[in-house]
Amino acid sequence: MGKIIESVITKHYWRAVIFLVAIILIGAGFWGLRRFNPALFLGKPDFIAVPNKDQPQQSVEEKPALLNINTASAEELESLSGIGPQMAKRIIQYREEHGNFASVDALTEVKGLGEKTLEKLKPFIAVE
Repeated sequence: MGKIIESVITKHYWRAVIFLVAIILIGAGFWGLRRFNPALFLGKPDFIAVPNKDQPQQSVEEKPALLNINTASAEELESLSGIGPQMAKRIIQYREEHGNFASVDALTEVKGLGEKTLEKLKPFIAVE
């Protein structure tokens, strides 16, 4: 009786090992297909964009308009990162008392506006 149970367990053990090895190999095969031929799983694209030779390509990237700090309202100034309502009021007050800013760097003369904040604002502001 002991040998029969032992042979049955051994038989099922090897079936389980073979089954697991087969699953691992199948999984590795799918991984390889997905890794090296993703289009097989994604399908074909609905359309392919072909450039039109008759019309020149238009520039997709347009630079955003810079905010003129000499004419900007408080709301426009507040839209800038690091500028709150109080700082916007100080900038406008400074502009009214001392005239227009000669350069973007002149913003550091406004109380509470330092070099670090100015460096963050420079790509978004201008003086005209």
